[in-house]
Amino acid sequence: MPLTADTIVAMTSSPLDMVILGQGLAGTALAWQAHWAGLRFAIIDRDEPVTSSKIAAGLLTPITGQRLTASWRWSKLWPVAVDFYRHVEHVTQRRFFRETSMVRTLADLEGFEQFKQRMLVDEFYGNVRQPPQPDLDAAAFTQMFGSFEMHDGGQLHVAEYLAASREFFRRQQLYLAADLDLEHDVEVNDDGVDLPRFQLRAKRLMFCQGYAGVKNRWFGAVPFNPAKGEILTVHIPGLKEERVLHGGVWIAPIGNERFRVGATYDWSRFDNVPTKEGRHEIETRLREWLRLPFTVEEHHAAVRPILRAPIPLLGFHPRWSQLGYFNGLASKGSLMAPFFARHLVRVMTAEETIDPTMDVARRRELRL
Repeated sequence: MPLTADTIVAMTSSPLDMVILGQGLAGTALAWQAHWAGLRFAIIDRDEPVTSSKIAAGLLTPITGQRLTASWRWSKLWPVAVDFYRHVEHVTQRRFFRETSMVRTLADLEGFEQFKQRMLVDEFYGNVRQPPQPDLDAAAFTQMFGSFEMHDGGQLHVAEYLAASREFFRRQQLYLAADLDLEHDVEVNDDGVDLPRFQLRAKRLMFCQGYAGVKNRWFGAVPFNPAKGEILTVHIPGLKEERVLHGGVWIAPIGNERFRVGATYDWSRFDNVPTKEGRHEIETRLREWLRLPFTVEEHHAAVRPILRAPIPLLGFHPRWSQLGYFNGLASKGSLMAPFFARHLVRVMTAEETIDPTMDVARRRELRL
């Protein structure tokens, strides 16, 4: 496959620091952090039209789940994410990230009791406006048990962010849209990795493949617990709300009375095909508390790269240190990717030691 000057950097006499396989949330954040650290790299991506990253809601939510718990490591991840996306916006001269308040309903007595208990925890209380005073057009957030508003939150328009990043790296001759065959295109040697078909050599090959990682010949033993998710784009005439709303579903504004709404979790089907059942589930839950009519404009589905480990995994293979891994960001990729990509780059440049709780080399499945 011939290369051209406008697709990717040509192989030089010295190897690149790394080749990044995959340009989703993980791979893109890793590329930016490597770029700012002065590392030499290239990105290879299949450039599929629908992936879990491209249809992701991009919500950075401080308080989540039925138990109303603070997002894991929020106080560390949030400021890094904000600085990261602002920096990328500055470099690309594009706008795709905003800080926004979020409103969460308390739909039943159990939720209300959880709220009262959590308000006693400093980390929770510091991110909640009290008393809650939502003011939403035609949305039923004034039910018996009310709601609360989180004042720190964010929304990343993921598809726009990925596209802007891809264009930047393409202009830098660091990006190639191609399908890397792990069986035939990768040669692992003592001092790095060769990709002869692409005329590339690197000290490391970093796998940021998302759900495709289940078929990785070196890291495929890492146990996944994937879930298919479906998301709708809807037009809701008359709903002027600019905050992100969390109820039976989440509703994220994208402008002109259009909203992303989701999401489903299907643990049995692993494809990107939207289903009637998924659409019906989201529409039903939306109608439970939205009194305005709406029209569905788009319907997408993709498989989330959820690992059985409750946290992301990163680092290097225990036998072949030339092979790296960054995966398992699941539904919190927009929040987690900037911080852990920076950590991984600092590990590569010997500024930090790898966080043992996320070190993929410690997974017993890989100790062959």
